[in-house]
Amino acid sequence: MNAFKTYDESKAHEIVEGIYWVGFADRKAGFSNNPYILDDGEDVILFDPGSRAPEHFNIVKEKVCSVVEPERINYIVAHHQDPDICAAIPLFEEIVNPRVKIITPTRAAPFMRYYDSVSEVITVEDGEPFSLKSGRILTFVHTPYVHFAGSMVTYDEKTKTVFSSDIFGGFSIDWNLYANENYLEAFKAFTEPYLGSKLALDSALDKLETIAIERICPQHGSIIDKDIEIYMQAARELEVGTWV
Repeated sequence: MNAFKTYDESKAHEIVEGIYWVGFADRKAGFSNNPYILDDGEDVILFDPGSRAPEHFNIVKEKVCSVVEPERINYIVAHHQDPDICAAIPLFEEIVNPRVKIITPTRAAPFMRYYDSVSEVITVEDGEPFSLKSGRILTFVHTPYVHFAGSMVTYDEKTKTVFSSDIFGGFSIDWNLYANENYLEAFKAFTEPYLGSKLALDSALDKLETIAIERICPQHGSIIDKDIEIYMQAARELEVGTWV
């Protein structure tokens, strides 16, 4: 358990230099949401901004504004098209850089307009590197059918962080920001029913296993910053598609 890591969940939390958790713990639903900010100086990226429900959006907005001036946000990454990731995009468009660009997989791009988003959409291919102004490289890795045809994760080479979207997410009413001794079960409870294809999951894991990873930041559940190999192996052993 990461008992030595202290944080106040009512505030934004710096995970590693320049990367902040700006999410909220929804213990009643057991389904916490984890938007993230990456502040790289000239470039600021908001990952998976989340729900537009006021009780969710207002929390995320306050935390975002506590760590960066929102008008500095010039990229929004949407790892796939679901509303728990994308619904807040139009609300953030009102306060971020007016020339903000949305980065999303090619197969997810057509759905952005259904949220009434007005920003330019940049589509990225599997394994495509994206250079920030500082020279920092983000790599977008497609993970099709985990759990949508147009799904991806983002790898930050500088900090060896994977923003994993729904992969390694969890259901937990005793949520903790960092994965503890109970998180393997929370991970299993979320992943087995919500992923329908063992082939798709193994394909995503094959790609992730080629990357040097120090932490996994999922869009739901808890951050995994130790025992990465244990979680990779546990994912291999999951019986996905349990509602079929």
